[in-house]
Amino acid sequence: MIFFLERLLYRLSANRAFFWLALTPTFAYLIIMAFIPNIHTISATFSVDAEAPIAETGTPTGYIPLETFLSDPALWETFLRENFNPQRIMGYPRGYGLSLSRGEVDAIYQETSALQAMKNKNTEIKTTYTGDDKGVGNHIVFYYSTTLHERIKEGYKRQASHLTPPQIAPPVVNEAISSRSLWSPSRTLPTLLCFIAGILVYLFIQIVRELMDDSYKSEKQIAEHTRLPILGSLPNMNCVPAAAKTPPPHDR
Repeated sequence: MIFFLERLLYRLSANRAFFWLALTPTFAYLIIMAFIPNIHTISATFSVDAEAPIAETGTPTGYIPLETFLSDPALWETFLRENFNPQRIMGYPRGYGLSLSRGEVDAIYQETSALQAMKNKNTEIKTTYTGDDKGVGNHIVFYYSTTLHERIKEGYKRQASHLTPPQIAPPVVNEAISSRSLWSPSRTLPTLLCFIAGILVYLFIQIVRELMDDSYKSEKQIAEHTRLPILGSLPNMNCVPAAAKTPPPHDR
């Protein structure tokens, strides 16, 4: 076994010029991914009065001005967290038995951090998602823009319960805008796996070539095959360093 490993190391050293072939899967993956859109911007808009109120989550009567809500990041984060419902986000109705693992729920929640809301114009609210998961991004934008729309309608009711709240058109999800980037953190693990796969395939090919090589690899192997004793052997001069081949200078 040790002799085989020594032979394999010798073969790897002799073929080190071809080691770059082991990196082919990694380079191929990076080149392909560089041409595939991986950043998606998805938005939804709806018109509302500049002084519109929004119902506070967790209280049956409280409301705050929409301007205050959008200008305070803490209030927006609270809105995202308290209205987080992965089943509704993915478009399933209440009571539907949607089976989501803890990892999937965490991934959906992580994507909500890429959602922002702002006053696009004096009478227009725009929610925007920018990330690499186009499918989940579409669901998040639709769900939270619709929820924000409903909370504003509820805010009008709380602000003046004796008045009929104004009609607000539902949100409209705009077409996604996709772009490419040469690198993103989400490609780290696939790139590492491609690199490991390339190394393993290269080693496998070298092992197979070594096993298929039927040449003699030791004096013991020759003796066993010929059934004759080995009296001596000549060294391979190609493996001797050039300095060792140069004869020492003669003394004058």
